[in-house]
Amino acid sequence: MTSVTQGSIPEVVEKVIGESLEQRTSILDNINDLGPPDMVHLAKTMNNSSTKIPCTGTFFYYTGVDSRNSATIAALLHSLVDIMGEKPQLWFGKHKSWKVTEATYCSYNAFSKLDSRVKVQFPGSVESSMIDSSNNKVMESDRLWLETYVCAMVRALITADNDSSDFTSVVEIRKINPLLNKEGTDLFLEGFEKLFFEGAKLGCSEDIQVATNGNNCLVDAFLRCIELTGLYEKGLEIIGRLKSIDPFVSSLEAKLCFMGDQEVKAIKVMHDAVQLNTLDGEIMTMQAQFCLDKGRLDMALPIATKAVNSSPSYFKPWSVLVKVYVALGEYEQALLTLNSCPMVTHKDKYILKRINNPKSEDMHLPLPIDVTLDKVSTLNSVDVAVEHNKIDRSLLNLPAANLKSTFAEAYSLLTSIVHKTGWEALLKYRTKVFVMEEEFKMENGSKESVIDGPKKLPEATISEEARARTASLNDDFKKKRLCERWLDNLFMLLYEDLRVYTMYKAELMHFDAQQMELKKTTLEWELTGLVANRLDHLEEAAKCFEMGLEERFSPRCTLKLLQYYTKQRGTKLGDSSKHNEYNDTILELIVKLLVWNHRWYCGFSPELIEALRDLVNEVGRVKVENEVRVRFDDGNTGVFDVVLDNLRFLEIYGTIEAEE
Repeated sequence: MTSVTQGSIPEVVEKVIGESLEQRTSILDNINDLGPPDMVHLAKTMNNSSTKIPCTGTFFYYTGVDSRNSATIAALLHSLVDIMGEKPQLWFGKHKSWKVTEATYCSYNAFSKLDSRVKVQFPGSVESSMIDSSNNKVMESDRLWLETYVCAMVRALITADNDSSDFTSVVEIRKINPLLNKEGTDLFLEGFEKLFFEGAKLGCSEDIQVATNGNNCLVDAFLRCIELTGLYEKGLEIIGRLKSIDPFVSSLEAKLCFMGDQEVKAIKVMHDAVQLNTLDGEIMTMQAQFCLDKGRLDMALPIATKAVNSSPSYFKPWSVLVKVYVALGEYEQALLTLNSCPMVTHKDKYILKRINNPKSEDMHLPLPIDVTLDKVSTLNSVDVAVEHNKIDRSLLNLPAANLKSTFAEAYSLLTSIVHKTGWEALLKYRTKVFVMEEEFKMENGSKESVIDGPKKLPEATISEEARARTASLNDDFKKKRLCERWLDNLFMLLYEDLRVYTMYKAELMHFDAQQMELKKTTLEWELTGLVANRLDHLEEAAKCFEMGLEERFSPRCTLKLLQYYTKQRGTKLGDSSKHNEYNDTILELIVKLLVWNHRWYCGFSPELIEALRDLVNEVGRVKVENEVRVRFDDGNTGVFDVVLDNLRFLEIYGTIEAEE
C-alpha cells in the first residue's frame, strides 16, 4: 500500500558487537511498565572480507511492526536488509562498504515479562526464542506470541504522538502505522478481548493512581484503535461480551458511544449503569462532565459531588467538580475543592526509553531524500541549538512547563480560575479560604511553612500573640483550611507565568505605540506562546506561534497552531470566508508535520490522521489532493505520496465520506 519508500534507516553503532542485546537482557528484571520499544540489531561484515565474522554491530528501535509470530518478523528483517542493500548509501559521511550477515528483532512481552527474539542469518536460517530476565529460554506458545503482539501494538498506539520537540525523545526509531493491515487490527481486537482482565499488568496513564480493568494502557490503546479505524460497532460488540462478565465495563461502553456520536445510547448506558450500581464513580464522573458540557450546571453539581464521594481517591471526579464550581462562579469552593484533590506523586508518563545513551558521534540519522519540503525537511538542528543556547534562561526554564500528571491538570484548573478572576482577585479568594503563614507563626518566631493535610489548624499551634491579633477574626479563622504545599507551589508557578506574560504584553504594547515590529527568535516566540497557552490566552498564543513560524519551521509551533485552528474551525461555522481560511491553514500545517515526521522516520501520527480525516470530510478528497499537488508537490518532491499514504489508510476502514 505504501507509496513512500522509507529507505532511510537510523542506526547507532556499538562499541562492542552485540552489546545492545546484552544490555537489553540485563534490564529485563527491572522493567515495571510496558518496557522498551522493539529493537533491531544488525551484525555487518566488510564487502571484501573472506570471513563471515562481523566487524560492526548497529541497532535501532521500532514500533508498529507486525510481530504476531516469527515468520512475520523474519519477513520484516529480510525487507530491511533488502532496503539497505538496494543502492549505495552514505553512512557516517562515506559510502557503505559492508553487508548485513545477521539481524535480530526483539519485542518485549509485558504480560509474561519475556523478551521475544527472532534472529535471521543472511543467507540462511531463522531462529526464534523467548527469554526471561535470567536469560533462560521459555517454551514458545501461541498465547505468548499473542501477548507479544498485543504489547507491541499498545506501545505503538499510545506513544505515537509523544512530543517530538522533547529533547530527550528517542530519535533512532522508526514508527510505522500498526493498523495498515485489517487482519492485524482484527487480531489486536481479538487479543484485547482475550487479555482484557490482565490489562492491569500493563500499567496505566500517569494521572491514575492504580491500574484497573477499565483504566489501563491496554484499554487506552483499544480506544485509540477504535477511534482511528472507526470500528465502533465491532468495539461495542467486544465490550458487550466483556460486560456480561464484569458490569463495571459499562464506562467503556459509554466512552465508545460518545466517540461514535451515539449520544442517546451513551446516556442510556450511563443511566442503566448507575441504576445497577449507585456507587459507580467512573460513570457518575462521565455524567457530570456531560452535564457540564451541555451547560446544565444545576445537574452537574450534585452528580459531580456524588462522584467524588464514590471515588474520593481518584483525581478525575475532583477535577470535574472544580470545573463545575468555576463555571458557577463559586471560586472559593473551586479553590477548596482543588486543594482536596488526591495527587499522583509516584508516576511519570510512559514514554519509549533507550536501553542506553549513545553519543552523537555514534548515531547515524540520514536525511530521507524521497520526501522533501523546503524549510521543513531541511531544518538545521545546529541553528536551533544556537537559538537554544542564546535564549534567556528564565524563559527557557519556567517550571510550570515541566509539570506532569495530575499536577499539570491541577495547574490548568488553577489557570482557569485566574483567567476568570484576575490575579489580584485570586489572591483575595486565596487569603479568604486558606490559612496564611503569617497567621499562625509560632511563639518562638519560627517562619516554617504550614504542615500538609486539608485539616483545620489545631488550636494548640496558635500562639497567644496570634490569638490576640486574630481575636476578632477567630470564627473566620477556624473556617479556613491549610493550603496544600503542592497547591501553594502552583500559585508561585502561576505568578511566574503571569509575570512573563505581562512583560510580553507590555513589550508588545510599547512596540505598537512606536509603530515598530517586535523581534524575537522562533524559540522565544514558541516559549512565549506556550506561556500564553498555559494561561488560556489561546488567541494570543496562536499569534506567537505564527510569528515564530515566520522565522523558521518549528514542529511544536506548527502542532499547537493545528490544534488551535482545528478547534476554532468548529466555532466559526457561520463565517464561510473564515472557515475556508482555516481549512487552507489546517492543510498546510498537516502537510508540514507529515513531512517533518517522515524526516524522523515516523509514518504514524494518530493526531494528524484524525485532522486529515476531518478536513477531507469537510472539503472533499479531490480538493485536498489537488491542493497538495499544486501548493506542495509541483516539483515531484514526494509530499503528495506522504499525504496519499494517510488517505489510503482512511480508505481501508471507510472513514472518508463518499463525495456526491
